[in-house]
Amino acid sequence: MVLKTRGGARGLAVIAAALLTGGTAPAGVRAQAGTTLVVAQADAVSALDPAGPSAGSPGQPVSPAESEAAFLIYDGLVRFTGAMTIVPELAASWSVDPDGRAWTFTIRRGVTFQDGTPLTAQAVVAALDRVINPATNTSNRTLWDPIASVSAVNAATVRVLTKEPYGALLNTLAQGSALIASPAAVERWGAEYRLHPVGTGPYAVDRWDLGTRLDLAQHRRYWDGRPGFERIVLRAVPDPAGRIALLLSGQAQVTEGIPPERVDEVRRAPGVTVTVTPALRTFGMGINLNRPPLQDIRVRQALNYAVNKQLLVQALFRGNAAVLRSPIAPQTSGYTDAGAWPYDAPKARALLDAAGWKPAPPIGVRVKDGRSLQITLLTPRGAFPHDVEVVETLADYLRNVGFEPHFTYVEPAALPDRLLVPPDQITWDLAFFGFGPSNGDGGDHLDALYRSNPDRRHRPRAWNFTWYSNPEVDAWLAEGARALDPRVRDAAYAKVERQVWTDAASLWLYADSVIVATQGARGVEVLPTAVTILKHAHP
Repeated sequence: MVLKTRGGARGLAVIAAALLTGGTAPAGVRAQAGTTLVVAQADAVSALDPAGPSAGSPGQPVSPAESEAAFLIYDGLVRFTGAMTIVPELAASWSVDPDGRAWTFTIRRGVTFQDGTPLTAQAVVAALDRVINPATNTSNRTLWDPIASVSAVNAATVRVLTKEPYGALLNTLAQGSALIASPAAVERWGAEYRLHPVGTGPYAVDRWDLGTRLDLAQHRRYWDGRPGFERIVLRAVPDPAGRIALLLSGQAQVTEGIPPERVDEVRRAPGVTVTVTPALRTFGMGINLNRPPLQDIRVRQALNYAVNKQLLVQALFRGNAAVLRSPIAPQTSGYTDAGAWPYDAPKARALLDAAGWKPAPPIGVRVKDGRSLQITLLTPRGAFPHDVEVVETLADYLRNVGFEPHFTYVEPAALPDRLLVPPDQITWDLAFFGFGPSNGDGGDHLDALYRSNPDRRHRPRAWNFTWYSNPEVDAWLAEGARALDPRVRDAAYAKVERQVWTDAASLWLYADSVIVATQGARGVEVLPTAVTILKHAHP
């Protein structure tokens, strides 16, 4: 393997504007039909250790680009299909004991890692021990903390023991951090393993220009048949226009992150297929529940009634997003329809009146006890599609019912550090944020965002950066997590969704879509977890 390193509100005006962007293709690799698959990705691949975060930074989550590369290099015990059903991969079969805590997996025989070492139960244990250990894996703790131990019963059998019955275990084992790394390679490279990944997957790293390009070559001893392409090249092309130009000029066969406003244009191109998959990722404004004005449920209800979410979604996403009717997306396991927060500006004003916030002439900003209803909106620039436009449009709606919004803009890499802080260090009132369960489980989504934090002196335990706390919700989350019967799980999580929704714990907006265009490539699976699976792709 060759490794190289590289050294004023727009507001409601966006409702009336339809923007089309164009561009030319950057110099790149022209694919040879049937031999090379070129993929234009929005982000660079910076690290490829299943047990580690992006670029080795604890505060930076793994990007979709890195997940997509990882699923080419590695396999897991089980995997998701495009429909998010769970099927065997390195585990040929499995069973669970009646107590719901002990899971037994039979490991597929005759599988080798790309370094030539054999896949054994001991290798699986070594790989999973790294992600279970919080000293090694600081992220995804809601997925791995329920597991007590992993052991090898014999050379072909692995036993996973959970602390309590854990109904989402298979979902977690299908997630990217559960991919199986070569113990020999981990031992050889140590702290640098993230730059020297070795798995059992269909493609192995051949050349890596950090920050720009990752070249993968066939793993010719792949256990599941010969891969569909000789090579796969992952190109980092941050500009959406550049990615589209690569596709339309034939220099890429897969282009990710198609802007919603360009879907119809790209779909009209000869030979191009556009896949729009409703995503599990939900968006909204997290509400700082430590601020006294926002602790009044009437104010939080007013926030939700004040925004015309349907018009915002149609204008910015051209129908490629759905207004939320629950804290989780409709495609997520455990989803229940909790109702609607319809656009009703008069009702929002009446709620603020009832809460004691009265409009003050001449500009109509509301005041109470001599203080104006100021709110600071934390807004990432470019972390999510249309994030700035969404928040600036939303601010106009809030201003319309008497709030006085102010903006704090942050770069994407800095967003986690602004959110995941103790309550006394929060500097915002509402924060724009998108979250989806990487393991496809609604219980994980709800647990990460709404389970009470253990104390107020430290950062949140997962992603409950609003500091929501409700003992009933905590009990229902625990009940759902322990249940192996999907009906019991769904019933518990439905209670959580309805309660959190009724509490108006956030200003909920929409769930987006994963939009991928292909030309000359079949077998591409676009998962609602925002990951494109290419391991079964072929001409």
